[in-house]
Amino acid sequence: MPPVKSETSAAELALTLEAFLAEHPRAAVLEDGRVIFEMQTAHYSLSAEHDRCVLHVWSEDRNMVRTVTGLDVRKNVLRIETRRFGQARPQTLQLVPDRDIRTPTTREANRKKYLRTLERVLTRAFADFKIDSLSNAMELEHSFGPAYARGTLVRGAKAWALIAVNAEETQATIDGALTLGILWLAYCREHSGGRRVFEGLKVIVPAGGAAVTRGRMGWLNQRSPSGSCMSWTSAARL
Repeated sequence: MPPVKSETSAAELALTLEAFLAEHPRAAVLEDGRVIFEMQTAHYSLSAEHDRCVLHVWSEDRNMVRTVTGLDVRKNVLRIETRRFGQARPQTLQLVPDRDIRTPTTREANRKKYLRTLERVLTRAFADFKIDSLSNAMELEHSFGPAYARGTLVRGAKAWALIAVNAEETQATIDGALTLGILWLAYCREHSGGRRVFEGLKVIVPAGGAAVTRGRMGWLNQRSPSGSCMSWTSAARL
């Protein structure tokens, strides 16, 4: 597909976007390298009225309206030149054909980087606790995969199990954090040897991707989504 420059009509811009989305139903919208919408679950509308192409994308967690001024295809990725309403400075979005276009090497590098960032954030956020056994090592015997960071927060004889997932993972993986976290909590209690009392589970998920996790926690503890047995954190840039 050749580049679609800014002088292209609004109708042509809208048609190009429609064609890309129709061809790639698993497409995702990225901003600054971060997935902000998965088109399998998000909704969108395109208009080309008054010679202006307007893209509106929304989901349960966020809403975005941008004027599209140009399009360019690079290695099967559609770069979208946009402007926010009331702002003159252009911004670029990326529309990729699939949510997870990363190579295994890139995934591993991102997860290692996330572990380092997570440790720094936990040190600040839980200054009274010692961080123990923070890892994303694969343990298929216990259903623990490398997408989830697992560890414990310890203070004296008391501890919390911890599970975290970064914004580069798929939404399905993010939504699975609570299930894996409950398994991790059970594992920690079973293997504590009576040395520690695990009070509950802390779940860290990306900002904008917490809706399902929050809802499930509410059903687990209807008195409070962040009650004594569970707590959750929405982490913007982890």
